[in-house]
Amino acid sequence: MPTFLTTPRMSPELAARVEASLRGRRVPPRARLEARSISLLRLAIVAGLSLLIGSAILSWRRANRELAERRSALVERIEREVASFGPRHREIPERARAVLARSSGDYEGDFVADELRAPGALAATLRRPTLYLRGTQEMLRTRAGLAHSAAASAKDAFVLCLLDPPSTRSEKALLGRTRQAYALGSRMREATPHVHRLHPILVTLPLLDPAWKERVLTASPYELDDRERELERAPLGPAKSAGQAELFLFLIDEPADTSGPTELDGERPHPIRVGLVDLTADRLLLRLRRRVDPRWLSETVRAEYARGIDSCSLALDVRAALEVSGARAANDRAANDR
Repeated sequence: MPTFLTTPRMSPELAARVEASLRGRRVPPRARLEARSISLLRLAIVAGLSLLIGSAILSWRRANRELAERRSALVERIEREVASFGPRHREIPERARAVLARSSGDYEGDFVADELRAPGALAATLRRPTLYLRGTQEMLRTRAGLAHSAAASAKDAFVLCLLDPPSTRSEKALLGRTRQAYALGSRMREATPHVHRLHPILVTLPLLDPAWKERVLTASPYELDDRERELERAPLGPAKSAGQAELFLFLIDEPADTSGPTELDGERPHPIRVGLVDLTADRLLLRLRRRVDPRWLSETVRAEYARGIDSCSLALDVRAALEVSGARAANDRAANDR
């Protein structure tokens, strides 16, 4: 029966149901089943989307909670480490930079403080906690150069021979002590436990700065991974030891001679400046300038150990200079007494 309730745009199924209703006929079971399936499908889609959205929200909240907990744990660790570093630790890098900047300029002449002139005074002084650094004159004039030099500098033959000198200046004696320094064995450990590198405190202090803590508090998960690795790699123990240093011992290598051969370890004849500063009193104790030249060594020894033997020989030069200075001071006192 035609009816105005249907239109050409209706689906055939819907039009059939309308006409059947008007005629008093029941909708075929298949049509009812299809309609029910569509309704169930719609409900399933809505339920699935709700579950997916709810799961995403829970995951997001859990991830944020875990990130906040990681940030909090790292901040707590930073604050514990900050508490173990006092003002003195923070001052040392700037003091070292100031000393090296001045010492790398025009040479101001040799100087020995009166307290180092007495017999045994150098050995007694060098038993105090000490920072040690060696670098070239050019590199030590800039912050970047100082950082590079500090990373490359370690306790070497100069330090060992200054604290534990060989009995003679023969090639054999110098070579023996140099090999012990290169090996970093028991002799080096026993003679230099109080000598520390500058590098650990230079790389650690920036991590204890409030700005680094702020970076942790705003870090993404990937950035927080980087911050955690930075703190794990930081040499906190050596930095704390370096911060207790009372003396700053340093060597400054001036430009080498361009004439003559370069040894396998890079050594050439050149002047070296030796400095010793009392960090607690901010006072210069020693300033010397000596020339090293490995050409007197036998060829086989020179090829491999030139730099180490030059360093050991320089340490003996320092000790000899202090002995001469002490003898002169004694003579002057005796002359004044007369």
